[in-house]
Amino acid sequence: MNATAAQAGEDSAWISVELPLSQSDACTFIQRTELLFRLNPYLEIKSWQEDAPGRIYPGKRIRLDSLNEMNGMAQTMTLSVSDVQPDISYSLNYDRGLKQATVFTVEGITPVSCRLIVKERYPSGISPAEREARLNEVDKSLMPWGADIHKYFTRRARWGWLPFFGWLQDSFWLGMAPRHRRIARLLIWTTVLEFVVFLFVFVIYWLELGRGHT
Repeated sequence: MNATAAQAGEDSAWISVELPLSQSDACTFIQRTELLFRLNPYLEIKSWQEDAPGRIYPGKRIRLDSLNEMNGMAQTMTLSVSDVQPDISYSLNYDRGLKQATVFTVEGITPVSCRLIVKERYPSGISPAEREARLNEVDKSLMPWGADIHKYFTRRARWGWLPFFGWLQDSFWLGMAPRHRRIARLLIWTTVLEFVVFLFVFVIYWLELGRGHT
């Protein structure tokens, strides 16, 4: 995964994530906008309303009520779709806040792999004083978001054969608030560690018991 800040002539930041999908399959995936946003590990989605879920078309609107844990900003906004290039890219424009748009672009690499580029655009014409005053509005979750998009497909490739895995990951796990997922992950690993320690103690006890009878 690669990331960079603003390029010349624009104020933006972007990440590049390689996916084990064809360009066509990746373009189908990025039309699942709610799932895509829920993969951001620092964005709590309190309400998401959209028409025709799973489809992207010019003029489509999405109503989002969210909390960004990275900058502490709670926002209620409307996102509108524009600049749709079928099987290539589209833009989500924000009606408020410092961030102006998020652009999703898919580039084919091989017939079975591609590159997803997520670019966030900010206004380039604001004064240095205003830029400094609104620095806390900059979304710092772009890199973790890209990392979790990659992890999502890694898990799907490894465990997707299990019954109900897709539902558990997409609906149950990602339906939880990010902080609840972190707590649940900690509890799961704590339980696994306790079980491993229990097995270790049990094996030692069994070996010692067997040695005592010889």
